[in-house]
Amino acid sequence: MFCVTVFTYDVVFKSSPVRWASRWDTYLQTQDREIHWFSVVNSMMILLFLSGMVAMIMIRTLRRDITQYNQLETVEETAEETGWKLVHGDVFRPPPAPGALSVCIGTGSQLLGMTFVTMVFAVLGFLSPANRGGLMTVRIF
Repeated sequence: MFCVTVFTYDVVFKSSPVRWASRWDTYLQTQDREIHWFSVVNSMMILLFLSGMVAMIMIRTLRRDITQYNQLETVEETAEETGWKLVHGDVFRPPPAPGALSVCIGTGSQLLGMTFVTMVFAVLGFLSPANRGGLMTVRIF
């Protein structure tokens, strides 16, 4: 038959003498400041390798399509357009829901912009717990 197992979970909160503002001090006072260059170089090499693979696939595909389209066409082939040539009719066609499209593009561009700004602040060190108040100072400035 069926076996029923009951799982439980208990949480006990204990108050700590550490103040909220100094909760990161234990982690930030470590003396290991060595940058792991092997991991950084390894990640960059993997990124370059995968980007090169994607670029090679795209170049081969586009080159094959362009040479196929540039060949002399017979009368039967000119009547039937396939592949990339079908796009020329869709470029100036209005979308079926322009309002929804503009909302999606606006929301996506705002999310992309805020992600970029957050990443720039993180790279510059304003989001680091060691720099308390740095983000607010930059925002006010």
